[in-house]
Amino acid sequence: MSTFPDLLCHLGGVPVGVNRLSEIFQAGNIWFVDGTDGSAANSGVKPTEAVALPSTAVSKASREGIIYIRPMSTIACDDVYYEDNITVDVTRPMLQFLGAGAGTVPGYRGSAQIRTAVAASNIFDIQTSGVCIENLHLNTTGGTSACIPIYSQRLGYSGAVSLQVRNCRFISSVTDNAAAIFLGSCQYNIIEDNIFLDCVVGVQAEATSGSPASYTIRRNIFEGLVSVRDCDINIVMTDVNSKGHVIAHNIFADGLPNSASNRLRHFISASAPTTAVSTGIIAGNYFASSTADQWGNAGTEITVPAGWFLSGNYYEGTSAAGLSGFPTKS
Repeated sequence: MSTFPDLLCHLGGVPVGVNRLSEIFQAGNIWFVDGTDGSAANSGVKPTEAVALPSTAVSKASREGIIYIRPMSTIACDDVYYEDNITVDVTRPMLQFLGAGAGTVPGYRGSAQIRTAVAASNIFDIQTSGVCIENLHLNTTGGTSACIPIYSQRLGYSGAVSLQVRNCRFISSVTDNAAAIFLGSCQYNIIEDNIFLDCVVGVQAEATSGSPASYTIRRNIFEGLVSVRDCDINIVMTDVNSKGHVIAHNIFADGLPNSASNRLRHFISASAPTTAVSTGIIAGNYFASSTADQWGNAGTEITVPAGWFLSGNYYEGTSAAGLSGFPTKS
């Protein structure tokens, strides 16, 4: 039988759903959020004593805390959202936010859905290291264009690094530059197995204090109207430390971005000054394009610095197999 409170483990000691060794050390630092039946007055230490908002659970958690977030629902299957703004300050590294809905990637409904409670304020503001966000549906539809679902900016030598975002769904209908995930010199990140729908920018990595480094962006799906999207992945680098980037096995599903409001209109843009040495690889991706030659240093579909490699990527082809690989980088 489980030795953990609230039977978090099945018989045999396997943690429910996520199989996390970190739970071994966090028996007194596991928190529950239930927007339907929870209350701010509750302790948050049991599912039956859940708090009502993720931000309340954060205020109770200490470093390495684990926060389970239950989906909200109605009998009529209406959309029901947590409306919250969640700040993770530097004193709470390695928090985990785990949507407790069914499946490994959340659907539109049936998932733990969160949107901003305050206009022009981001849903997550991550100011510390090692935070993990999984299996949530973050939505700015009907909100304000300045809202960013996940925002993490490293200022000076503060701890905002090593963010992990996986198995999440992002939906946005905004028309400016707000990204679904904004990383301001937040280095050493893993962004994997997410779905981005109608996001002006899916992932924005920008040099704000030191250059982006060691980004792994893999197995994501970028989709939505071309008139809404501007750039699915945008990385802006400044110096020799712009290294270790891997953009692999993603699907760019719905045509080359063609937003009327902006400037990039790329599937991927990775830019660095000519004086900077930047390294990375774009490999094994599928692009909704029939154009073979608009990529490379001066491409219109993908732009990368000279030090990057491109291997095993595909666009729509006319062969029997329907696959055509990109030619030599321009």
